[in-house]
Amino acid sequence: MSTPANQPPKLLFLHGWGQSPQIWCQQIHYFSPITNTATLQLPGHAGSPDTEAPFWLEYIYNNILQEADGEDFVLVAWSLGGQIALSLARSLQQLSNFKGWVLVSTTPCFRQQPDWSFGCADDVWQGFSDAASTGDTKLMQRFFRLMLHGNNIDRQSFNHLAHIAINKLAPPTLAGLKAGLDLLSSLDERANLSDVCCPTLIFHGSNDAIVPATAGRDLAKQINGAQYRELKECGHAPFLTHDTAFNQTLELWWKNLSA
Repeated sequence: MSTPANQPPKLLFLHGWGQSPQIWCQQIHYFSPITNTATLQLPGHAGSPDTEAPFWLEYIYNNILQEADGEDFVLVAWSLGGQIALSLARSLQQLSNFKGWVLVSTTPCFRQQPDWSFGCADDVWQGFSDAASTGDTKLMQRFFRLMLHGNNIDRQSFNHLAHIAINKLAPPTLAGLKAGLDLLSSLDERANLSDVCCPTLIFHGSNDAIVPATAGRDLAKQINGAQYRELKECGHAPFLTHDTAFNQTLELWWKNLSA
């Protein structure tokens, strides 16, 4: 199936570690009336089959091809999803129907390194590790709270977001959490960012407690022509807590791709 001329490309949404496609509910609600949308699933998340970490990239790439179904598409990828997208850059850019991507709360290297101070802090990483080793519900809830840390929202708003965004019926498997953690720790695309040549929009929250905003700023500098949007008083999930600003900015950028 091909995309008619001057029609904006399909939007494919890829979530992050420990979450599910449900976290994109406000984007699907906003964009579905005006374009084709689809969500992608990480292995071992939201009922998708477990896959060993070395095969995640192939699995997700094939999932992208299946959901795009020959239509022009834009990939909107968040956190671990964004890291995976960066690792698939060469393959994606060889597709004639790939028209660009939106990288949300994304870093090319998740953990701090001797030559990389923009990574996740060690105490935050330990929280990831604890959750992945047990799958404990309370630890996963703590991670969700950390995602929203830095947002000026009250308890009622927090509870509402948790209600609409968390898939309680199909939580991630332990194998899925552990494999995702392996990728978070091992993927490092810093040396390959100069090869990115597709239209790029980068979103980051100024108060992100998981992936520092400095990582997003640096990512935007390293990718030629990237547009960067930093949302104030915003944590790790800007599309969830600041959905109006996120959706409107994405829509304008997305429509300009086919202008």
